[in-house]
Amino acid sequence: MSHREYIVQQLGARKLEFISTAIICAVFAVSFAHLEYYYIKDPALQISNGKVEVNDANFDRSRETKPIIGNMYQYHLFPMLFIFILISFASLWDDMTFKLFGRHKRIKAVMLGFANLIAAITIEDFAWFVNRWLVPLADDPKGGQLMQFSDWTSMHLGAIDLGSFVIPNWYIISLILVTLAYYGAFRKNDQVC
Repeated sequence: MSHREYIVQQLGARKLEFISTAIICAVFAVSFAHLEYYYIKDPALQISNGKVEVNDANFDRSRETKPIIGNMYQYHLFPMLFIFILISFASLWDDMTFKLFGRHKRIKAVMLGFANLIAAITIEDFAWFVNRWLVPLADDPKGGQLMQFSDWTSMHLGAIDLGSFVIPNWYIISLILVTLAYYGAFRKNDQVC
């Protein structure tokens, strides 16, 4: 079997790799949202939903942290974003390591990586609010609610009001970017470039 025939045979596996990478990203995003809502009280161990839970005057507040970028804490960048990048671009790392495919296929792997990364961030954010809505923590002042205008996710770019909840505008932008990137990644994926 020639090198070209081998590549043609593997293209079916490539689509499967693309799809499985996207599914793994979504599963990890939902899992991280669950961990973040229920177990990560905060980087300083005592903050939940933006307020200090301890009212003891002797509490050591030296470990309290502030968001480092916007409303993102250190754990959003490492490990969450770091793991999202590793998983999202798995097909690209594969292509770069084994050099089985040409430049056009690597571009498709980059497009897939960006689509997976943006989708994972959006899914993680939405899943956090689904946790708060469906099975809220007992001390959550917004328990039982989906996204609201007062939530950080709706503040920067605004949101569309749907009555009992809002859809952040960045979700719509994200959906458009993800759709375009997935389209580019899967379009004519059967062809050898």
